[in-house]
Amino acid sequence: MAISYASVTIRHAVPEDAEGIIAVIVETWLATYPNGELGLTVEVLRRYLEGEAGEKKLERIARARRRIEASGTSDFPGYADFVAVLGGRIVGWTHPRITDEGRRRVGTLYVLPSFHGHRIGHLLLERNLAWHGVSQDVYLNVVTYNEHARRFYERHGFVLTGEEGHDEAALIGGLIMPELEMIRKGHSGR
Repeated sequence: MAISYASVTIRHAVPEDAEGIIAVIVETWLATYPNGELGLTVEVLRRYLEGEAGEKKLERIARARRRIEASGTSDFPGYADFVAVLGGRIVGWTHPRITDEGRRRVGTLYVLPSFHGHRIGHLLLERNLAWHGVSQDVYLNVVTYNEHARRFYERHGFVLTGEEGHDEAALIGGLIMPELEMIRKGHSGR
């Protein structure tokens, strides 16, 4: 599938994007994170993401909608949501944030697997890092067995810190998705 780089739009998410964002998360997780050795089957991940009858998916959509509505307000200035849109469809999402401790994080960055290799992840990461500012150190966690993501971030200047990652999402129904922390050092632009 040929995609024109110029036909992808990266923009702030609006509340109506919540369902598309959750669809990107679910499809990406189910394609990326199964790991038989760790007991992380597609079904375990699906139950974690969607619930037994889709109830968790509906909760996630509602929570994403509320977060987007509050994004950038004086109550919640420490995060943003950006979507990649192609032909009216959300094909990627990133969620830069600042932790309560003041640490800047990529947060999340997902692109639908069928759109990998079309520079959409690059555009989302550029927007994410611009939100943080070039002079800022920015951290992220990457699942240890997600070599594709690790190489992607290394191409964009991230290096391993030697620390394990500790995102809440790393614990799935009592099972752990092991993560490593990476950093992209800020620079003054001189």
